[in-house]
Amino acid sequence: MSAAYRNSFSKLVLNFYLYYEGLTDRAETSEEERAFTEEFGRILKGFLGGQEDLESLEALRNRIVEKTEILTAFSDCFQIYEYVLNRVERRFLVMKDSGRTPAGLAAELVQHIAGLEDDAGRNEMLREIIAQLPVRFTRQKFYSLVMERFSVLTGVSKASIEDFLYMLKTSAMVQLPEHMEAEEELYRILSELRNMDYRGLSREEFESCTRSLAHASRLLLDQTDEHVLMAEMINDLYVLFLTRQEALVEAGEDQDFKTCLSRILDAVDKEEDSLVGEEGRRLLERIEGIQEAVEEIIQAGTDRDDPVLNKIDRLLSGSSFMSLEETEDSGGEADREFVEKKAEEFCEQLDKMFGSMPKAVIRAVMAKVLSGLPMIFRDSQEVEDYIRSSLESCTDHGEREACMELLEQELMG
Repeated sequence: MSAAYRNSFSKLVLNFYLYYEGLTDRAETSEEERAFTEEFGRILKGFLGGQEDLESLEALRNRIVEKTEILTAFSDCFQIYEYVLNRVERRFLVMKDSGRTPAGLAAELVQHIAGLEDDAGRNEMLREIIAQLPVRFTRQKFYSLVMERFSVLTGVSKASIEDFLYMLKTSAMVQLPEHMEAEEELYRILSELRNMDYRGLSREEFESCTRSLAHASRLLLDQTDEHVLMAEMINDLYVLFLTRQEALVEAGEDQDFKTCLSRILDAVDKEEDSLVGEEGRRLLERIEGIQEAVEEIIQAGTDRDDPVLNKIDRLLSGSSFMSLEETEDSGGEADREFVEKKAEEFCEQLDKMFGSMPKAVIRAVMAKVLSGLPMIFRDSQEVEDYIRSSLESCTDHGEREACMELLEQELMG
């Protein structure tokens, strides 16, 4: 409890200072962000005054989580259209050929994967490569691949499969959250990309789409950074509410925390351009080392079956938007029949969506899905053959060259 209190208080102070600096640096802030900031400031002032309002804090956290789900959905959608635009670019640009063949590039990529230090890194690199490969499957061949990849999930808990499917559906635009239209500028850009004729795309339309996509990426990056920081601050304040009665902390250190937060809150209220003076900066410097001092205790977590301690572990997990409620998996393990049924339902949803999509976008969605499914390659030779075959089967020379260029960037990265 004491380590969690010290960790979260120091982190909250430093993150709130960063958030405050971001507010002062921006020329203008949205009405929604001002509302988030005001509500968080109100709850924080209550905490410093000895009050407790976990209900309001949970409500604010839920609003941030919902907003972030919408932003993530936009990001997934834009990645699909970026895949499309990257592959039509060669119609309008002549670029230098690297001289690599599909077979040579496939061998280099597999060698690069093998040289990575850990399994997680190798798996992530393989997913990134598969996401960039050209897709030339018929729908039926694609669905059979989906069914085959799903089969390895037999024996996994049903709840885990449902979570995996939700992630897969949202990333492939099969299932999108409500109220995306409330983000007017992002929704306008997404509508523009959806309604484009990619087969007959002109240079002017291509350049317009590229500019719109770049603009959307900047908007998403700014908003996502703000919401992640706000979520972290909410999680840390939540921990303080849960631990302040039990934590043992030196009075001077506790006062440093509270003084810093009070000064930042005062600066926000007065719309001042900087934190008050040198003394405030010295306080921040003293606080910076506290997280490192309690790091091992925080990482170890708790092995006690205690609902409060378990909630604290979730809040400190590093996953800012994790559910705070423990859910019992009453469904048990998934048998083959359950897995096949879920895979078939997913394929049916994809097929319905594909009916109204241009072929270029269908291929982008297929690539996205394949990169998200479990990998079933038996050895590195199978991986190399898959990469080579995907490149060689693409008869559109411009698209193949674009794919190879993107894959070459993976080698340099």
